[in-house]
Amino acid sequence: MDPAETVGAFDPRRRGLSPLGATARRHARRLVITALLTAVVVVVAVRDPGLLSPTAGVSTTVVGVGGPTFLVRLELGALAGALAAGVSLVALVDRDPAVDLRAASGWLALAAAGFLAGTVAARQLAPGLVDVLVEWGRVAADSRQSTLELKLFFPVAVGGGAAVAPLLLGLRRAGALSRRLAGRTRGLSLLCLVAFAACFSPPDSTTFALYAAPPAVGLGVAVAWAEFG
Repeated sequence: MDPAETVGAFDPRRRGLSPLGATARRHARRLVITALLTAVVVVVAVRDPGLLSPTAGVSTTVVGVGGPTFLVRLELGALAGALAAGVSLVALVDRDPAVDLRAASGWLALAAAGFLAGTVAARQLAPGLVDVLVEWGRVAADSRQSTLELKLFFPVAVGGGAAVAPLLLGLRRAGALSRRLAGRTRGLSLLCLVAFAACFSPPDSTTFALYAAPPAVGLGVAVAWAEFG
């Protein structure tokens, strides 16, 4: 068999994947190890998640395995691991000769700034949001886990929503994603935002919608820009 045919037969792009998808497939083990190691470090290092919330002065008692504080630590670890794997994936895709992240540096910088600004702004609103949801009966006042989840992860949802559009458009500009952000890109993005809202929000439809709305709006902006911009 010709060497070129051998390489092509094992090239993940022959399955219709974008450069980003092909890179994720090719380096799947490395990305999983990165996510797991980061998650373990965060779970071990963050003994009291309450210290990371906007109301850090509120004392939270660290409880044993299975307690609400420990569950929030696991959620923090999972989120940190996913973010670490995502950053690693973006760095790895730049090795692809068809991808040039420097051409998208402005978009990527805007995504980072949007994430930071959105997260910081939402952190200021999170305690008030908790009070409103408790008053409406959507969140139990004595639920430490729900309170911590709202104060820690709702700002991430808002920051992520601010970052989604410039991130996707930047990866598109760099050649890592398809020009129209169609098909698998849209489906996988929707799956990720639904999974985030389901895993990190309290078990309530209102908070689920609050978590899912910002990334969904960001995805809609990116798709509209790619289609009509």
